[in-house]
Amino acid sequence: MSTVDVERNQEYNATEDLDRLVGEMQEVEWAGKLRREALAYFSKKGWPTREEEEWRRTDVSSYDFSDYSLTCAPEEGAPPAVEVPEESAGVVRFESGRCVGLGLSEELSGRGVYFGSLQHLLGTGRSAPEAERVHQKVEKAWRAGFARADNRFQAWNLAGFTHGVVLHIPSGVRIEEPIYIDFYESGDQRVSIPRVAMILEQGAEATVVQAIRGAEEGEVIYNESVDIHVGQNAHLRYLTMQNLNLDASFFGFGSGSIAKDGSLQHYICSFGGMLAKNRFDCTLDGEGSLVRLNGLYFPYEDQHMDLRTVQHHRAPHAESRTYYKGAQRDEAHSVYQGLIEVAHEAVQTDAFLENKNIILNDGARADSIPTLNIETDDVQCSHGSSTGKIDRTQLFYLKARGYPPAEAEEMLLQGFFEDIIHHAPERLQDELRGLIRARVLAAYESDDDSEDE
Repeated sequence: MSTVDVERNQEYNATEDLDRLVGEMQEVEWAGKLRREALAYFSKKGWPTREEEEWRRTDVSSYDFSDYSLTCAPEEGAPPAVEVPEESAGVVRFESGRCVGLGLSEELSGRGVYFGSLQHLLGTGRSAPEAERVHQKVEKAWRAGFARADNRFQAWNLAGFTHGVVLHIPSGVRIEEPIYIDFYESGDQRVSIPRVAMILEQGAEATVVQAIRGAEEGEVIYNESVDIHVGQNAHLRYLTMQNLNLDASFFGFGSGSIAKDGSLQHYICSFGGMLAKNRFDCTLDGEGSLVRLNGLYFPYEDQHMDLRTVQHHRAPHAESRTYYKGAQRDEAHSVYQGLIEVAHEAVQTDAFLENKNIILNDGARADSIPTLNIETDDVQCSHGSSTGKIDRTQLFYLKARGYPPAEAEEMLLQGFFEDIIHHAPERLQDELRGLIRARVLAAYESDDDSEDE
């Protein structure tokens, strides 16, 4: 079969699979209509190529997406209720696309907070009456996100999403404890397509922690979309940690809009996936809005990680800061692309982005591409980027004080990442430090095995 025939076969199977899924879904009318619009976009749009600037360093041409199955497990009634863990306000858990547990404190339910499974919300005749008021807001957020879609993965998600979660917080409700969202993926040659929507009305506050983990083996394509709306004087702190296995592939596209005097603190920690592509676009729509984007990534072996952030300034007197840090080991390759974009009317913008990388051996690679696009003069905008090796003087000092080489390197890397890790909730901080430690020890154990041979 020729290359052209293979591409046509992939195109046909992927579109056919989505068309079948869309036809099977029993959902509210507006959701079905949006799926059809996304399917039409998907059908005419090709997979991203390296001719496109954003994808120039990330190649997906080797994927045969028709090899992966896309299935949806219908939810029968409301998701199983689970007890809310201590020091948390709510929790939802998914296993391979199925919601296996959901809990929200009674106090928050009584104050009008909606936290629920996406399937249950959209299912015709199955949504709780009090959830109906959330539909219009979710539809508006999705339509805004779809209007900005510029690649096939985003259309794939909207046409074929099978599960996910919606959080809606009414005006004035402030949630002190974190809300946890857990996705666990297993299986082989399958596609997982979740959507997450978080909508905070005026004066609302919340912290959301999302974890994406997987079985030790199994080829899964994980294609996620996250839509965030932060209302006037509302404040959201959102941290997501991705640690799928090295057989998996991760594609994540998120967007956030921040209204007047609102703030968004967004943290991404990327460890998993043989290929991981993540982009987050934030739009500062309101005067006095504030955004903090922080990232931590540590690829090893022959992982490829591509992370992109975009700070869209649309209103005056707004402030944004992006700070991403990475370490690269073995044959790993990381790409960070950052853009500050300031519209003509966004006077007195204060924006900055910085990317720092530590390359731990000669075979690893880090690309850093910060960019500015400024359409007005009355701004303070700048960027910085640095890539180097671990400080050998500090390493020698620690070894001279009796620290084993692995422990000495771990201490330096923990210190390098600590200013990002300490922003995470305490129960996640230990996991992040443990993942960094495991990556360091794996390298030294590999060296020991090679010497034994």
